[in-house]
Amino acid sequence: MNGAEVRKRGIGFVGLGGITVTHRKGYRIYGLPFVAGYDPSPRARAAFAAEVPEARVYDTLEGLLNDPDVEVVDLATPHTREARLTPLQAIVKAGKPVYIQKPMAAYYQDALEMVECVEEAGVAAMVNQNMVWSPGAQALARLIVDEQAIGEPLLAQGEVRLRSDYSAERWFGKDERNWTAGNAVHLISVMHMVFGPPESIFAVTGVDSDHPGVTYDAFGTLIWRYRNGFSISLLTNGMYYGINPKPYVSEEIWVQGARGIIDTGPEEFLTVSWREDPTQPGGPILRRTYDIPGAWMPDGMGRGMQHFQQALDANAEPLCSVQDNLYVMAVIEATYKSNERREPVTIAEIMGDRFDPNYGPGWVHRYQHG
Repeated sequence: MNGAEVRKRGIGFVGLGGITVTHRKGYRIYGLPFVAGYDPSPRARAAFAAEVPEARVYDTLEGLLNDPDVEVVDLATPHTREARLTPLQAIVKAGKPVYIQKPMAAYYQDALEMVECVEEAGVAAMVNQNMVWSPGAQALARLIVDEQAIGEPLLAQGEVRLRSDYSAERWFGKDERNWTAGNAVHLISVMHMVFGPPESIFAVTGVDSDHPGVTYDAFGTLIWRYRNGFSISLLTNGMYYGINPKPYVSEEIWVQGARGIIDTGPEEFLTVSWREDPTQPGGPILRRTYDIPGAWMPDGMGRGMQHFQQALDANAEPLCSVQDNLYVMAVIEATYKSNERREPVTIAEIMGDRFDPNYGPGWVHRYQHG
């Protein structure tokens, strides 16, 4: 993607918390202008004004939405219903396209309410599911979906383990749905993009009692099952303090198919391995390593917003549209329900009439620029 190929719409921020600093770093890479910001916190507004003195700062949402230079809204409030739905209703009523910080919500029903709000207003909306814009994830989707480089996938695994900061002054980790909804969602979104929604999920989530600041979940083991027998295992841990951490940008993702294996992370490497002679399982293994330029953070933030603006120009559905992201939210909901019930939960149960068993990879539902 070339930044010159998109009409660069002015971005207004609703919510000026720490994550938006990374958003702006990514937007700068792609020359995407941010013209205004709003936050109810005077401290957050002051920090934004100091960082971006050329932008306008508003102490009301109405003021920002009335700014004619705000053509796209970056909605980055916390992902509770109270903090998301009310501003979203005002944004779409004003007719502004909206880019929503992941996760879209903590609960599927809240996400569905947001999608219905967007659809009723007829406004374009995309979720900033930023890991799908990492170089490794994009390359993985192209190789598996477009090029079928390893044939029909048989199984896949993703793993991340790190130690998050759950200290008292941090807001995250204290709510009912912490790790899976707010952090494991990165891997969930990539697997949805490449393989689409599973038929069912069996999951175990929990918390380490050594981390009293976390009240609900900080690790999870998720097993996705598909109708054709394909399966995905996601092993995620936000409380890991052992000797072999695999934090974001160095976590492991691998996919084994009928004709080979792909190993990758969101950046730095992607390797395809295959047998020189498929009829000789014990024979020589050939490998090809791909050079993947770029970085997940903050580059992925800029790539996502640029794609959204390109899709707006084309009046087309973007990758990670809010409708597509309902499948990601359904996986999260099924994960928590499976842990509570101690049994598999189907995505159809969560989504009802919204579920399409033939939906396929999120990758194929995107606008393809150029």
